[in-house]
Amino acid sequence: MREVTEFIKKAGTFYLGTTDGDQPEIRPIGVFQEYDGKLYTAVGKHKKVFAQIEKNPKVVICAMSGTDWVRLRAVAKLAPDEIVARVFADNPFLTSLYNETSGLQLGVLELTNAVVEYCSMMGPDRVEIL
Repeated sequence: MREVTEFIKKAGTFYLGTTDGDQPEIRPIGVFQEYDGKLYTAVGKHKKVFAQIEKNPKVVICAMSGTDWVRLRAVAKLAPDEIVARVFADNPFLTSLYNETSGLQLGVLELTNAVVEYCSMMGPDRVEIL
């Protein structure tokens, strides 16, 4: 688990894929955390991506560093409040966006049933079930 977390953080920007009805959607995301052996990401509850995940919690994350890349498939579910607090503590910039003044809420998502493909440009080299 540590390996995929370090890879995604090293990549900086990663992409979160969802579905909107029968159409795929993908967008860059910046929050990815590992706590107590579990993976988490976060999106604004006011965004289409959050509604898409509520309808279909199957997500995919893709990140690239050099010519290597990872694809993580998982099922997203809302994280408990103590994890939300940890995400805010580790990503203080979020408090300027998600606060009482803005009225916006952050949806912190635990990524469960995860399968990671570690890949080179020639395709998957190794698969890990987390």
